[in-house]
Amino acid sequence: MRARARIMHGRYGDQAYFLARERARLPDGRRVRFWTRVAIELARLEGREIGLGASDRWR
Repeated sequence: MRARARIMHGRYGDQAYFLARERARLPDGRRVRFWTRVAIELARLEGREIGLGASDRWR
């Protein structure tokens, strides 16, 4: 998952997290968990905080 996250980050830049989240939303069984974990790893690499709304970030 870390390797996939780094590859995606290198290829897609800032859009990699959103692409992984879109793939995680597809009804694909176990692949959903894989892409969710990739998205979490991308969030960690990019310094994103998961679960915060836009208004919460600026408080």
